[in-house]
Amino acid sequence: MDLDARKQKILQAIIQDYISSAEPVGSRTIARKYDLGVSAATIRNEMFDLEMMGYLEQPHTSSGRIPSLKGYRFYVDCLLKPTKITDAEKQFVRAWFQDKVSSVDQIFQSTAKLLARITHNVTLVMASQRLNSKLKYIRFLPLDDRRAIMIVVTDTGQVENCLYPRPAGASLDDLNIIAQRLTNYLAGMAIDHIDEKAIEAFHETIVDDVELYRLAFRSMGRAFHKGQQFYKGGTMELLNKPEFKDVDKAKSLFTMLEEQDVVANLLHDEGEGEAVTVRIGEEAKLSPINDCSIIEATFTDHDVVLGKLAVLGPARMEYAKIIGLLDFMKQHVTHMLAHYHDDK
Repeated sequence: MDLDARKQKILQAIIQDYISSAEPVGSRTIARKYDLGVSAATIRNEMFDLEMMGYLEQPHTSSGRIPSLKGYRFYVDCLLKPTKITDAEKQFVRAWFQDKVSSVDQIFQSTAKLLARITHNVTLVMASQRLNSKLKYIRFLPLDDRRAIMIVVTDTGQVENCLYPRPAGASLDDLNIIAQRLTNYLAGMAIDHIDEKAIEAFHETIVDDVELYRLAFRSMGRAFHKGQQFYKGGTMELLNKPEFKDVDKAKSLFTMLEEQDVVANLLHDEGEGEAVTVRIGEEAKLSPINDCSIIEATFTDHDVVLGKLAVLGPARMEYAKIIGLLDFMKQHVTHMLAHYHDDK
């Protein structure tokens, strides 16, 4: 059964009131605070219907109602209008970063802290390690007649490896000649700049079998595909939320957020397009904590994914404000990274 216009307005009012108050919402509150043109008795009947349909819940200790996860989902998908950040807020963001862009690492650390300060929730930033590294050298190690291990070392000490399909008849000496030529050409180049243009420019300098080197570039891409770095902010903000007054519940979430693999799984989900995505309850994959939400944005450069920004908190989140903020921040972070690399 679809929700008619009146039920939608009442559900929207309840969710907005609950987001701001964290208190169960009664029919009289809605009638008094929101001009819906109907009586408290009518609102009470509609709230009962919304509860029966699964959009509202009634806590045992209260006569008021709170949104269910289904209610939040409908609100985000059908009722929400993201709030664009104001010019004053944009100025605050720019001022925040004014002295905090001396390195890529600092850009991401500052982004996590800023998002936490504005949203009062946990913030997660995932960035490709390619952004922080420059190639130092490449080597090959023998594995068997058909494969070798390609070792890529960066100036930050990062060591990545992957399998390299050894071309027929190619000896280890042949492979290391390839490695040396690649090192001579790419040493000092930022890993994230080793793209199709770099490949084509390199190909113009050689007369050997181009495919041998193309395979090496592909292998390098695989080697760095999983290299990610994570930044967190606002972890202690959760303790100020009514939903986390249960110390054991808070500790469970804190423990999960300390596990890098867990954070990686949270942010390696679907949704690498342009839109900000919202995952609510079980969609957030934070089991056994199923009443949280994650709002996430992907920042890219020429369709290449550079990383993700995410805000994590209770399902009672300021979705409109946070979606608008992340939509602006993903563009701002991409802009700062572009200027940082241009300046270098």
